[in-house]
Amino acid sequence: MNPAFEEERELMLQLQEADFVVVELTLYTDTHPNDQDALEQWREAIKRASMLRRQYESRYGPLSLHSIPTEQAIEAGWRWNQPPWPWQR
Repeated sequence: MNPAFEEERELMLQLQEADFVVVELTLYTDTHPNDQDALEQWREAIKRASMLRRQYESRYGPLSLHSIPTEQAIEAGWRWNQPPWPWQR
């Protein structure tokens, strides 16, 4: 497989894992709001997911229209269905 694709795939996997941790810690802290250790883990998880998302998007492009400044989103929005698709790079 293409080494560049493997790098992109690995970074996406890390981001998906980080997002999963954020969701799980969010659910936990919803039911345990006084657990300070969990709240700190939640804060750190959000920072990590955000860092990975910025890293991914700076290399491979936005993951959603929310990632693009409004002016660019209006112009680029219609091109979201244009190649190359991630598996075509």
